[in-house]
Amino acid sequence: MCVETGIHAEIVYNRIKPSEIEFQELKKERKIVIFSTMTGIKKCFYTTILSQTISGDGKYLFCGSNFGEILIYSIDRILSCSESSNGDPDKPPTAPHAVFPLPEKCQVYSLSFHKDFLIVGLNGEICGYSWNVKNATVGKRAWTVKLPVSAEYTDINEVNYLWMDKTDEILYAGCGDNVMYAISLEDGRITRNFQGHKDYIHCVSGCGGKLATASEDGSVLMWDARQSKFTGKIEPFSKDTLNRPEFGKWQGTVSITEDWLVCGGGPRFSLWHLRSLECTTDFAFPERLHVSGFIDDMIYAAGECRNLYQYNFNGDVTAEIPVSAPAVYSVVQQSEPNKFMAIAGAASQID
Repeated sequence: MCVETGIHAEIVYNRIKPSEIEFQELKKERKIVIFSTMTGIKKCFYTTILSQTISGDGKYLFCGSNFGEILIYSIDRILSCSESSNGDPDKPPTAPHAVFPLPEKCQVYSLSFHKDFLIVGLNGEICGYSWNVKNATVGKRAWTVKLPVSAEYTDINEVNYLWMDKTDEILYAGCGDNVMYAISLEDGRITRNFQGHKDYIHCVSGCGGKLATASEDGSVLMWDARQSKFTGKIEPFSKDTLNRPEFGKWQGTVSITEDWLVCGGGPRFSLWHLRSLECTTDFAFPERLHVSGFIDDMIYAAGECRNLYQYNFNGDVTAEIPVSAPAVYSVVQQSEPNKFMAIAGAASQID
């Protein structure tokens, strides 16, 4: 959904090139055809977009796939699709600006962006790639942060989520070894380990020196960025009004502001007051949740459902946005320089 234009657009990058007539018909239906370097038509059916981020100037969208590719799109070109009725099928306006294959060919679990670096979370490491603003291209790997290897944790340590504190230039990584790491982007040092979860971390959120993590263990932990011990804990599955045993107790998403926190996963999507840690609202989201956030005075949520829901703080549904993927794993949005939202997940389409 392009928030500025209100147009629902499917970005289909695994598709045989259409004819001129087919291309014009797709444009009328708001289905924007794009192409990638992927080979084999079957790959289309197995593509999942696991992560997204937007460049610092708000002009480029980066999408990380399960095939180890980062697809780069021009947001200006995506928005221009609605303004032009004519198009060249050889150069559709929303074709990827570039496709960057990672040398490791592993899943791109998480993405972030800071200054002139595209930051990629992989297995056991976080990498920074130079971003050429003038040419809008990804360059060589500029730096790598290796995560600690624990003797108690023998599995691959996936970097499941990245959250950037741009003010202090600290990157927070929620990982598969149950730990959140704080990494200084000035020198690449791991400045703090946040330990408290008993299972892997799905999501990290922060605001004003406060942090929150959502975990497979069913808990959401609150942290002060200056100390390693958590300052608060909620377990939504322990409340009868939120527990959904058929979906499990895991928490897949969390998002915070100065005063409020939303979280969800197996249990019902819920709103909590940060000071009192009391649940004030539960939302009628029908399935498991993977994504949530605050936008203006509203709250959005998405997961294993073909709609992104928008709510007010009372729990009323204010909008239902149809999505292409049967499960949504990533949502990014910005208000400047253009209002824009990208919704992606278990499909080769990005809405």
